[in-house]
Amino acid sequence: MNKTVFHGILLSLLVIAGASTASAQSGIPLRGPDYFRDAAELAATLGSAHAIRVRCNGREDQYWRRYMSDMLRYEAPERGGLRSSLVEGFNNAYTRTSAQYLNCDNRAIEAEARFANDGRDISNRMATHYFPKDTRKRGPN
Repeated sequence: MNKTVFHGILLSLLVIAGASTASAQSGIPLRGPDYFRDAAELAATLGSAHAIRVRCNGREDQYWRRYMSDMLRYEAPERGGLRSSLVEGFNNAYTRTSAQYLNCDNRAIEAEARFANDGRDISNRMATHYFPKDTRKRGPN
C-alpha cells in the first residue's frame, strides 16, 4: 500500500471517528472516503492544468495554482494529513504532466481545457454532494 493511500485511509478513519459528533452538532457534512477521493482528484487535476499553463505562459502564470491555494484555504486550512496529501497530489500531477507535455502545442492546450472541465465537474460534484443547499423554505428575516 503506498504512503498516500495509507494516509488517506488513516485520515478518513480519524475524521469519521472524531467528526461524526461534531458534524451532527454543527451541521457540517461528514467528510468520508468519497470526499477525500474527490478532493485528491481535484488537487491532481489542478496540478496538471497548472503544469500546462506554466509550460505555455511561463512561471509567472499562477492561475491554476491560485485555485489550489483557495482549495487549501477552505478545505485544509490547518497543517496535517489532508493538506499534505492534497499538496502532494498537486505536485505529483504537476511533475507528471510537465514531463508529458514538453511543448505548448495544440495537444497541450486541449489537455488544459480537458483538465479545466474535469476540475469543474469534480468541484460541482463536491459542492452538490458534500455541501447541498438547504432547499427548505425560510420565513422572513
